[in-house]
Amino acid sequence: MKKFSLLIAISFSILFLVTNVFAATSNKNNSITINQKKILANAPDLNANALNYAIKAYHYAVKKADIKRPDILTIVNFNMPAYEKRMWVINLKTSKILMKAYTTQGKNSGLVYARHFSNNFHTDESSLGVYKITNTYYGEHGLSERLQGLEKGVNNNAFRRDIVIHPAWYATPGFVKKFHRTGRSWGCFAINPAISKKFINLTKGGSVLFAYAKPEQHDKIILSA
Repeated sequence: MKKFSLLIAISFSILFLVTNVFAATSNKNNSITINQKKILANAPDLNANALNYAIKAYHYAVKKADIKRPDILTIVNFNMPAYEKRMWVINLKTSKILMKAYTTQGKNSGLVYARHFSNNFHTDESSLGVYKITNTYYGEHGLSERLQGLEKGVNNNAFRRDIVIHPAWYATPGFVKKFHRTGRSWGCFAINPAISKKFINLTKGGSVLFAYAKPEQHDKIILSA
């Protein structure tokens, strides 16, 4: 009986050691050296200030949330007009731009420029800040992704507001060419259906998204990251 108890104790010790080694390895893998200059060289139209805030937001997210895809960062720059491609998907390990796309803003955020943002229900406005892209699901618009807002008072109601990433016909190049802007959502980040599957495969399952506009310059959470 004593030998059996000793064997169990040894087994638990080994399991504890292996678990902690794995955790330490995972934490180490989450630590990525980010080359901002190289990213900007690969994306000259990505605003340097937006990238700087996005990197701060990314580090905040990695510390606070279970980010299973730490190599991928999506940036949306709402300072840019809705007729320009203002969403970038970046591989932080290689500094390569994996995708660049049109995306929408909430219908009450503005027509061409997004100027109003909210974390409140029934506003139909976009929310700024840092998000975790979580699970995929099939909804009204087809295969889509849910978002978890990571900033209290800024975007933490996003999940319950059904602020998601989904394909939409009003985020296509043809729509932009005809109307000189994307259409507007209820606050969701709608994207071109032709690229949505590729986008979802790159970002699903725990990567970071950051939505930037000038109000982010007063975001105390991000500034302290």
